[in-house]
Amino acid sequence: NTSMRVTSLRRTAVAAALCLNVQAAPAQQPTDFEHAAKATQRVAEPCFAAYIARDWDRLATLLAEAGSFSDPTATAVFGEVRHAGKAAAMKNFREGYAAITHMEFQRTRAFYSSNHAVFEGTLDWTLNLGAGKVATTKGMPFVTILHVASGQVLNHQDFADYAPFLEAVRKARSGG
Repeated sequence: NTSMRVTSLRRTAVAAALCLNVQAAPAQQPTDFEHAAKATQRVAEPCFAAYIARDWDRLATLLAEAGSFSDPTATAVFGEVRHAGKAAAMKNFREGYAAITHMEFQRTRAFYSSNHAVFEGTLDWTLNLGAGKVATTKGMPFVTILHVASGQVLNHQDFADYAPFLEAVRKARSGG
């Protein structure tokens, strides 16, 4: 009987200690989380603004040397879009986006979760197709996720619904 009481007492003590640790941990976590989220916002906002403005010189100052860019949703439209390293990502922006004459983002929301920033909204953009044809895309659903580390963007990922773009290209090519 005494043995059962000691075992029960030990279990209660362990459970109480675990509860105290679980309750104490969240009090410390938000400070670290909030600090990281604010630091992320300070880098992500100007980086995303530079991206939409196609200000590649400004964006280059915010992209880490090991930084990367990808858009897994663009594969069926443009082929694989994955550029590892700052030099490759910046070359993609400077050359691959050269025919884009306008980009405007309508933000639905943005949030900063620790070292990630998420920008969600729609993108209006104009692409010069050559031969006097221009594809004007309106309201394309668009999400950008930036991973920030040590004050720079380590990874930039875009996700888009390219259906409005493909419709704009068809319309431009058919003369409509």
